[in-house]
Amino acid sequence: MRTNPYIISLFPFLFWVCTPNSFSLPENPYASWAKNNIGLQSKNLPQIQGSWNTRVYPLDSKRLDTLTNINAIDGIADVPKPTKDLSPWKKELGQMNQSMPKELSRLLDSYVYGIFFVTDLGSTGLTGIVRDEQGKPIGGILFLDSGLLIQGCNDWATKKESTAFLPSKEHSIQVHLDDSNSKEIALRFIILHELGHILSIVYKQLPDFSEAQRDFRKFPLFDGIWWSETESPYEATFFPERNKIKFYQSSPTLSLFPEGKLIYKKLTNTGFVSLYAATNADDTYAEAFAQYVHVFLYKKEYKVILTSNGNSETILLDPIRKEGGRRFRETFQNIFANQSP
Repeated sequence: MRTNPYIISLFPFLFWVCTPNSFSLPENPYASWAKNNIGLQSKNLPQIQGSWNTRVYPLDSKRLDTLTNINAIDGIADVPKPTKDLSPWKKELGQMNQSMPKELSRLLDSYVYGIFFVTDLGSTGLTGIVRDEQGKPIGGILFLDSGLLIQGCNDWATKKESTAFLPSKEHSIQVHLDDSNSKEIALRFIILHELGHILSIVYKQLPDFSEAQRDFRKFPLFDGIWWSETESPYEATFFPERNKIKFYQSSPTLSLFPEGKLIYKKLTNTGFVSLYAATNADDTYAEAFAQYVHVFLYKKEYKVILTSNGNSETILLDPIRKEGGRRFRETFQNIFANQSP
């Protein structure tokens, strides 16, 4: 699905200004879809066999129902269509799997029930949680828009990041994932992000998507970071701009400079490892997982560079390595060490 001393010093004031009990949990519009959609039931999917990269299937009527239903919830008018030729994508995933760390491949083998390449998805990627006949989450399926997977990793990440800000002739942002700017790394990062969504539910590290109201206050991993999917205690103190961070907007409101630069500096004092991670609680986890694997398993950088009037500076570098990423690092280390929920 779509400890820093500075932070600690804020907590007493934070809970005096706006305690977790002072807001109402919003209704979860995806609850029925996540719980009841026929395309997300394990009995309506092929049994897991072979390696994860071989589970590429053409879009069928049940999975089309899954997509049209969630697009209706999100107000997305796009009608997804099957990607006609799956062979190049099967080949690319096979090559990816060959060079993949074994511990990561085992996770994908265990929890990815299918991968569906489509066009007109409404986003680059989407995850549906697969449930057994008792309703228990046991894995997930990935939908990937082949029409959008055509850019190198830096170009893709930069274009996505830029949608959060007003256009500017004097200032620009670049996200650097790898010197090669390869398309494969872009695809891999997207798959890692979607796998993060699956793990967060299967390992019960955040509220299930099927719950009518999702209360993040019950989950230690999100203590002090999120109360609900979109309500963060940070907003009551040093980060009131957080709820203005929105991606893929036709009319963004944030300027890249000075507002954007200040926001990136504030990220280093939070549990958000990227700008996208600050948009909602589910993506906080998914972004942290993708960045953890990218930085620690693949030995790559996650770097954000701001260029103003010809002068460039790095304003974010491997946040997953910093104190704000510690609880996520430890969580993922445990998952890789003990690969059963």
